[in-house]
Amino acid sequence: MGGSWTLRRFAAFELLVWASLYPAYLAIRGSSIDDGREAVAHATSLVDLERATGLMHEADVQSLFHPVVDAFSAYYMLGFGPLIAATLIWLGIRRRDLYTRLRTLLFVSLGLAVIGYVFYPTAPPRLVPGLGIADTVGLSSHDTGSVAGIRFNPYAAMPSMHVGWSVLVGIFGFRAARSRWLKGFFALHPFLMVLTVTATGNHYFVDAIAGGAAALAAILLISTLGRLRARPAADVSDGANVIPFPERPATIRTRKRTRRLAA
Repeated sequence: MGGSWTLRRFAAFELLVWASLYPAYLAIRGSSIDDGREAVAHATSLVDLERATGLMHEADVQSLFHPVVDAFSAYYMLGFGPLIAATLIWLGIRRRDLYTRLRTLLFVSLGLAVIGYVFYPTAPPRLVPGLGIADTVGLSSHDTGSVAGIRFNPYAAMPSMHVGWSVLVGIFGFRAARSRWLKGFFALHPFLMVLTVTATGNHYFVDAIAGGAAALAAILLISTLGRLRARPAADVSDGANVIPFPERPATIRTRKRTRRLAA
């Protein structure tokens, strides 16, 4: 009974956290929606960068995987929200320590990503004229929709947190999995998501790279903060051994008498 009650309290608290922070993120991200001209201009700059570095192959990827594009479109939807939710529930029940770390990293990486959404709104390939890249998922209705009164932002392509969150889920899912096939799935998941967001016309390769960088930056930030929190305690412990408290005068006199008697 006690374990069941503890699990319920944990689940209720976590639901409250998600219900508070994720809508706030959507609202901040949605605040950058404009008429799209600036977002298309930013996208054009990214396209120029990719062409200069030899990364501009999104149309080729979509053409190559056209026979199985429906599978990629399904994975775009199922491999993000549903998979993340299932992984979090699984970890919350079986490995609460890993759940807590993953949840923290998801929100920290999202906080880093929202900086890009606000200051560098970017249109996805499917919304940039002349690239020859189609929307295979059917997100046109999604672009004009909303949730709880918060509009969706179609110009939040840079960075791709479909990829960023897939990196984090892949890492923690791999750590928690015991079977080889499940470990293999979580190891492949981030790379499969890169292909998915590209083949469906939703992200550039540079978006995927930026999303992975946001995930790794969150890991580095949290680990650095953890080391800084642990350092003061270690310093106090070391200092106690190096700098002893001064002895009382009575203790010093007692030691002198002991030496004289021994002589």
